[in-house]
Amino acid sequence: MEYSAHDFGPDFEEQVLNVIITDSSFVAKFRPIMRSDAFLLDNNRYLVQTIIDYFDEYGQTPSNGVLADLVRKGVFRDKGGALQRIADAATVPDTDYVRDRLLSWAKWTAIDQVLQSHNGDLPHAFAGRIEQAARLGDDLLLSHTKLDVDEAEQEKNPVIPTPWKWLNEQLDGGPEIGDLAVVLTVISGGKTTALVNIARHALSIGKFVVYFTFEDGERKIKRRLIQSICNVTRTGLVNDRKRVIRQRNRFLVRSDGKCEIKDLQSRRSTVDDAASFVRTLEDNYRRKVDVVITDYADRFRPNNRYSEPRHALREIFEDCKWLSRHLKVVHWTARQVNKMKVGKEILGVDSAGESWGSMESPDLVIGLGRTIEDEQLDRMTMYTAKVRDEKDHKTRSLITDFEHQRIFDPAEGEE
Repeated sequence: MEYSAHDFGPDFEEQVLNVIITDSSFVAKFRPIMRSDAFLLDNNRYLVQTIIDYFDEYGQTPSNGVLADLVRKGVFRDKGGALQRIADAATVPDTDYVRDRLLSWAKWTAIDQVLQSHNGDLPHAFAGRIEQAARLGDDLLLSHTKLDVDEAEQEKNPVIPTPWKWLNEQLDGGPEIGDLAVVLTVISGGKTTALVNIARHALSIGKFVVYFTFEDGERKIKRRLIQSICNVTRTGLVNDRKRVIRQRNRFLVRSDGKCEIKDLQSRRSTVDDAASFVRTLEDNYRRKVDVVITDYADRFRPNNRYSEPRHALREIFEDCKWLSRHLKVVHWTARQVNKMKVGKEILGVDSAGESWGSMESPDLVIGLGRTIEDEQLDRMTMYTAKVRDEKDHKTRSLITDFEHQRIFDPAEGEE
């Protein structure tokens, strides 16, 4: 059986069907985009259509017993297989991911229908139909909270720790899913090395990392990541390449981490382009992306034209925050500070070059300052310039080892 790039695939079909059978609220919320032809396996298609027909008639999802009775009374050649599938239905913990995949399927199906029905439409009309199809189902995600209604206590969003334990403690475990985090540095101040360390740590705990770069190129970022993972210098990487590659492979197999590196075009690629790439990866690998790193977001092209850079940067960082929340990732990026901050120990949000307003969107801002003495002693000062819940700012002296692409807290040691 052939599966296209946007089909669920046999394994994921089973997950979607499990959610539909076991979670009545899921069907109630996403019925407008739910169609049985999203499924290619006959049993799955039949069961989903039976559930949809029942929901449309009675306004609720049938219980497993009622669903089994409908199958017995219906006309279907493999009733035994369908009944066994109902009995085997299990609760799925990743309901949000199933939802996102279902929305993605609905959007691409709608886009394909627009493309197939394109009969000489004027360009602006055709573009409008494509845009409308791409937004299909977005309204189903809208929610709000009422002050006078008491819901069950919800757990806080999952977190993805940073390489630095003291920072994780200040953040109650680390940045939350949906957070936008920014590293502030001067030119050549260690922003890429810091982002590489963040990527390495996320990989070490089994996360899927997407690393966007505007400056260094994919091969250079890959080389720096391998250096950080294997704790080798650039010379060591060249002289003992086979051993280093074996070490990298063992690291990835042991952790189950995954990383994709993508070079973007400066001032041409938009945040939407980055988000589309992430969604495509998730569809292709059938795996959720956890961390997005952009080195660095200033180079994105804003969707609108502005005469002043500060307005463009503000929109770019608002879009970066949207990416974090919409894709449910932790999004790390970097910004350079004003040249007058060169040689300073503390870098705060007021140090951001070009646009102070761009610092309104991030949930976490850390400054990496370096005095002349710091450079001589191979260290830098990390300053938590903006932390959620208005916690007190903190500073910490870190060791910098640029030859091995490592930044670590001397009190904690290297990973």
